[in-house]
Formats: sequence, C-alpha cells, structure tokens
Amino acid sequence: MKRGLLVLAVALPAFAAPALMPALAQSACMEPAAPSMPDGKTAARPEIITAAGAAKEFMTKSDEYQACLNMEYETTVKAALEAVKAKDKGKAPVDAKALDTERQAKILANQKKKEDVGKAYTASATAFKQANPPAAK
Repeated sequence: MKRGLLVLAVALPAFAAPALMPALAQSACMEPAAPSMPDGKTAARPEIITAAGAAKEFMTKSDEYQACLNMEYETTVKAALEAVKAKDKGKAPVDAKALDTERQAKILANQKKKEDVGKAYTASATAFKQANPPAAK
C-alpha cells in the first residue's frame, strides 16, 4: 500500500507539471468582463442608472488592465535584458517583439470592448429617454 502511495506521490506531480506550465506562463493581468446593458425601451430608471455605473466601472477596470499589461511587458523585457547583461544562462530568452505583439492585441481587443460597452450604454440610455420623455411643464 505504501509503495502505491509513493508511486502516486511521485508520478502524479510529474504528469501534472506539463499541464500546469501554460497556466504559469499566462499573464497575471485580469481582463474585466463587459457588463450587459438593459433594453432602454423597457428598463426602469434605476436599471439605466445601474448600467451607467457598470459601464463606468468597466472603463476604469479596463484602463487598469491595459496599464497592467504595459507594466508586465516592461518588467519582463527589463528582466530579460538584465539577464543578458548578467549572462544568466538559466533564464530563457524572451522574444520581446512577440510579447509586444501579444500585448498590443490584448489592448486593442479590450479597447474595442470599451467602445462596444460605451455604444451599448448610449443606445440603451437613448432608447430609455425616447420611451420615457420628460413630463410637460
């Protein structure tokens, strides 16, 4: 029984390690989820106000995400350059151009989501105003 547990204790991590490697190489920056917008024609005023807050929060978190991507890129490239200067053979070489391309793609995709959220909120708020005109004075 002990031998079986020993085999599991040694073999299982050895088999699991390759599966975990891609996760370790991924970015630590977390992209925020885009909020859904209510149908302005049928939404109540509090829903539109909540949607405005959600859109603003998404914009702020997206800016933080993009700044994180930039900082992560700069830190990675700087560490790679320092490793080259120190002739650290233990460090894997970094393809700065590929990292920059990946970073730019993530930023552009997130920027597109920001624009989409802004357009969706504007459409929702406009539809709400059209469905609920102010009372005549």
